[in-house]
Amino acid sequence: MKDEDKDFLELLGYLYLQYGKHDPARVIYHTLCEMSDPTDIMLLTYAYCLAEDGSYAMALHEMDKISTDALNLQELSGFHLLRGNIFWHMRRDREARAELRRFLELERIRTHGQPRPAVIGQHIAPLVVDGVERVVSVKVRPPEEGLWKKFLRFIARKEINRELSR
Repeated sequence: MKDEDKDFLELLGYLYLQYGKHDPARVIYHTLCEMSDPTDIMLLTYAYCLAEDGSYAMALHEMDKISTDALNLQELSGFHLLRGNIFWHMRRDREARAELRRFLELERIRTHGQPRPAVIGQHIAPLVVDGVERVVSVKVRPPEEGLWKKFLRFIARKEINRELSR
């Protein structure tokens, strides 16, 4: 399979996910994972499609194939969000909480550049510099927008809507 074909199928699968068509997206990502050497993002997205179908054990199996060392910070936080969601649906609460804690910590680091202060917008927050805690005014720039960022926002929005509809 040519790289252009892979890119086109991956984009098509993403568009299906955006419009809530999980079955065609699952088929596309399954095909991508079977026909070529799948990237970690393809495996992660395929695991998401499996989780949406309720195949949580299969989704965890696919996630075990992902090399988290190769993921960037944004992708790694999405990895932990999805694992936490899967564990939550499998009623494995302790593991779900641990994964969601990792997700929140990674998001703090990713959006603010450091693990300690949890700030959004412009706030006064504690900041540790060389072991000394100081109170500073922090202005946070919005994260860069990309395909993966849109995908993470889509997952979070879907989960919030699901929880609110219960």
